[in-house]
Amino acid sequence: SSTMTSTSCLLLQVLATDMSKHMTLLADLKTMVETKKVTSSGVLLLDNYTDRIQVLRTMVHCADLSNPTKPLELYQQWTERIMEEFFRQGDRERERGMEISPM
Repeated sequence: SSTMTSTSCLLLQVLATDMSKHMTLLADLKTMVETKKVTSSGVLLLDNYTDRIQVLRTMVHCADLSNPTKPLELYQQWTERIMEEFFRQGDRERERGMEISPM
């Protein structure tokens, strides 16, 4: 169903922000480019759903990593937000008796 596809697509985008996936995302993109999915004019062919999701995940990951390139005030605001998110996650994990994830 389209709801399931949308939900799984969204989940993949959230997971793309996990730094433990960094090297895999880079390797997958490199493989895509090296397997001639780039035309002679430099256009990346996204002719199937899997390829489109892979590129979308990489773009979300890049956006997630771009925070230090922003103006200092904006960078600080987003750093505070992510720290708050990490602490809320730790609180939820503690409440559920789970091991608290490292930051």
